[in-house]
Amino acid sequence: MADIETIRKRLEKYILENNHTFREISLKIGRKDSYIQQYIKYGFPKRLNEMDRKKICQLLNIKEELLLDDELINSRLPLTTGYEDEEIQSSKTEFIRININQPDSEGNLDKNIIGRMSLNYIEFSNWISGNPFNLRIIRLDGDYMEPTLSNGSLIIYDMDKSEYSGDGIYVIRLGTTIQIKRLQKTSAKTYALKSDNPRYQDINCTSNELEIIGRAIYQLSGRPL
Repeated sequence: MADIETIRKRLEKYILENNHTFREISLKIGRKDSYIQQYIKYGFPKRLNEMDRKKICQLLNIKEELLLDDELINSRLPLTTGYEDEEIQSSKTEFIRININQPDSEGNLDKNIIGRMSLNYIEFSNWISGNPFNLRIIRLDGDYMEPTLSNGSLIIYDMDKSEYSGDGIYVIRLGTTIQIKRLQKTSAKTYALKSDNPRYQDINCTSNELEIIGRAIYQLSGRPL
């Protein structure tokens, strides 16, 4: 059993035992030199993405399972069909279970899981560009992203996309506030947080003030029929 903090400490131990430095590992996996130190010491990003984890395990010659936390492991939900037909059983259909999180008063998402949703991985694989087990759902409270995103909608976001990857809609933390905003980079170290509803003004901030939690990839509309 291992939580996210245990995984970070475990990785630190493996790196030091193999006489590597955080900077060395960061550069070898194609990241900026402070990437691994930020992850281990400050928990940012919250979880290594799949490709980074695989590269690190190859460099350290360890099994990938050693860097998987319980939440990630438990997000796999195998489906039992209940049919006797061997052809159907051999299809090995797999569901992914996505947590629905809402921020608490301090802006923490991990501690406030309000539900889970299961999706057929094969059916919905076109939504996913990376590891499907890094998907999360958050409810949009407010009309500031209308008409693109409606108030009350469930927004699926990809935690693998915890760095800016071009203009788009992101789940971000600004202070103790979690917001879903259209993010544009205005300079090397500044961003504009935009609402699609023209009644709301842009918010300008620096990269030090902003944490990207993930990139929004799909909306499940909350509009009643």
